[in-house]
Amino acid sequence: MTERPPDSKITDPTLAAGAALPVDHRSVFAWLVVIVAALAAWLLIYGPVRDFDFLNFDDDMFLSNNPLLKQGLSWTGIQWAFLADLPGHFSSNAEYWSPITLLSRLFDAEVYGLDSGAFHATSALIHLFNSALLGIALFRLTNARWHSAVVAFLFLVHPLNVEPVCWLSARKDLLGATFFFVTLLAYAHYARRASLGRYILLLLSFCAALMAKPMAVTIPLILLLLDWWPLGRWRSVSGNPRSWGRLAIEKLPIFLLAVAGAYLAIFSQRNWGAMQSTTGFPMPVRINNALVAYVVYLRRLVWPNDLAIYYPHPGHSLPFYCGAIAAAILVVLSIGAFLLRRRAPYLLMGWLWFGVVLGPVIGLVQIGNQAMADRYAYTSVIGIFIAVVWAAAHLLRNQPRIGIGAAVLAICAFTTVSARQVLTWRNSETVFTQALAVTKANDIAHLNLGNVYYNRGEFPTARNEYLQSLAINPTHYRVLNNLGIVEAKLGEDDSAIGHLEKALEIDPAERSSRMALASLLVKHGREKDAESLLRVAVAAEPGWAAPYAALGRLYAGQKKWPAAAAMWSAYLRIHPEDPAAREALAAAQASANYPQK
Repeated sequence: MTERPPDSKITDPTLAAGAALPVDHRSVFAWLVVIVAALAAWLLIYGPVRDFDFLNFDDDMFLSNNPLLKQGLSWTGIQWAFLADLPGHFSSNAEYWSPITLLSRLFDAEVYGLDSGAFHATSALIHLFNSALLGIALFRLTNARWHSAVVAFLFLVHPLNVEPVCWLSARKDLLGATFFFVTLLAYAHYARRASLGRYILLLLSFCAALMAKPMAVTIPLILLLLDWWPLGRWRSVSGNPRSWGRLAIEKLPIFLLAVAGAYLAIFSQRNWGAMQSTTGFPMPVRINNALVAYVVYLRRLVWPNDLAIYYPHPGHSLPFYCGAIAAAILVVLSIGAFLLRRRAPYLLMGWLWFGVVLGPVIGLVQIGNQAMADRYAYTSVIGIFIAVVWAAAHLLRNQPRIGIGAAVLAICAFTTVSARQVLTWRNSETVFTQALAVTKANDIAHLNLGNVYYNRGEFPTARNEYLQSLAINPTHYRVLNNLGIVEAKLGEDDSAIGHLEKALEIDPAERSSRMALASLLVKHGREKDAESLLRVAVAAEPGWAAPYAALGRLYAGQKKWPAAAAMWSAYLRIHPEDPAAREALAAAQASANYPQK
């Protein structure tokens, strides 16, 4: 069936007169089958998430242990959502300036409390909505109903999309996609008949995408690609070429908003200390990994057999010939798409969509220590879906049954793999066990699996995981901290003190290392060393309550009652409602007034 160009006018006189359209019952039935099949696939894949837990990797920081979420949708929480990670408003409970994402978390907490299963169910529903929204947006842009439906179905069931749905901290990826697709709809609306009102709607949609996740900064480039295909706006109505410059100037306000969004993203990541220096990851190493990552994303798109929550960055261990081979593959695919740009423009558009959307997170600007992440593919692989679906439809245009069969086979295969992959996200133990099964030298997986065992009280098993993590990365201060704490639990105090001291050498601001080490030093009679550690903490962070309490106990044990009373008073200025601290203060004051003989 030939698709109508987006900007063409309906010339059928019966339609112009508003005559009733004949109903194609076979088409209606086919659409019902597709909708029911999509819902069934979604339930099969994501039905189990209602019983899933928060993870001990980011979810604890941003969700389960976030004091603002425990208050629900309060005025304080709303202010936090809009201000968190703006200059002068750093928040340890928000990863970016992303008010729409933070408001979503607050709303869930208001409705469900901190019910992890309800949070998961909401994410699954957003993914279902995103799939429908993508299909509608593509149809509005291309007028190709069935092509758009197949792309949306692949997006719904593909295993690469399991991570952003099942990792609650990745809600930003889901909502970023939601408003990405809303922006596409707004642009399709504007491209059909430009007007100020439609342009304002486009700007608002794009602002919402940036407020959900800064990765939306690539949207202006995607709009330029859509101008070329399928919208055909590079040519005017008369058929003469329309300049790139004119279309780019049209989008200048959108580009300026993208620059602002990029600045806020970089600012917040620097505050977090997540941006890696070129000392740890030199540019040649980054380029090498980025080239390989592009190819691995493509391979996992076709054969997603080794998906994990965390892929360690290979650093210098990745041979440069791997990057050279990857570059050759990318060049060949790029040349092929370019040469076919007139006969099959969707190939080049889809290929560039993939490359452009993935670009900010491919690792040239290194955030964190991961080599890549499945969630980064959530919107980028849509470009590949578009290229493949439109190409297959063209090649099999005279054999529609083969095309339908191939689409059904691919959807069933991906549904099966996704249903299995979802089960690995049930809790922290299952997700990091999966990571260790499909990756190598994964210190983060060992660390977080060790945390699972520690919280269960399985201290020897936890220590073993920490030791394996430390063997991979000997300078990871969190591993050293956790290993020291678990060794103290096992009575191995000398080793514990050594690991905690090393953790503090690497990161002097590490709170738990300082408190655990001070406790061990007191236990072993090194009270002056413990006092020195705690005094440094008080001077560095006057608003941190724990060192005041530890010093209060230390001075009370030494019968230095005025000093103990001063420490408990300082503690109560931070936590005025703590009854145990009030009792300790009263006892210290009483003892100071009536010294023991």
